[in-house]
Amino acid sequence: MAFPSSKPDTAPVLPATPFFMIRHGETVMNAQRLTCGGGVDTTLNDEGRRQAFVAGQVLGTLPVPARPTLIIHSDMARTRQTTEILNEGLRLPVLGDNELREHMMGEWERKPWDEVFPHLRGDPDVVPAGGESRRQFGARIRAAMSRLLSAHASERVLFVTHGGVFHSFQHIHGVNRNLFIPNATLHHFAPEPAHAPMPWKVTLYEWKNALRESVAPICPSHPDQSSKSFGQR
Repeated sequence: MAFPSSKPDTAPVLPATPFFMIRHGETVMNAQRLTCGGGVDTTLNDEGRRQAFVAGQVLGTLPVPARPTLIIHSDMARTRQTTEILNEGLRLPVLGDNELREHMMGEWERKPWDEVFPHLRGDPDVVPAGGESRRQFGARIRAAMSRLLSAHASERVLFVTHGGVFHSFQHIHGVNRNLFIPNATLHHFAPEPAHAPMPWKVTLYEWKNALRESVAPICPSHPDQSSKSFGQR
């Protein structure tokens, strides 16, 4: 089932600059299926640390001219820890940015994910007490990514962020597919006007005894995966 969609405005949503993005590794609260938005600073568990290590292997096998040259993570512990682990062998410069933090869930924080998920399929202007609406979250992410991609246009940026940021990326383009974003999976976004209204080619890189690349489920050219529920924050 698709999210309610709102049409994007006529201005470019983001600068047409290629970049990488990865969700943090699994956290203690992910494993417990509890909601952990931008108001809960949960840490990686053992599986999350393993996932981050594998992500570092994936990055390390990319050709040097194609690898990221700069990592930008949110200011949350789970993205900082993921960055530290995957960057051990790469030794790339790192920046943190508070505006990339996860959706502020307010009163929905720490509740079972199955109770919160229905709220995220409805009115994008509903604001949980102490939090932000989906539309407010999208505006924040759009502003942050636009600012960072413009400021670092000469770099190949890797954003280490959150599942909600992937979903927000779709929402700000007026595309609301209901997708699960696995922890610590590396995605590359390249401008592709033919994929409008979300004009990006999205490639998924994975390590399965060797580096493998495929069309990411989030990519507009991928078959619709709307029957799969997106995972908890």
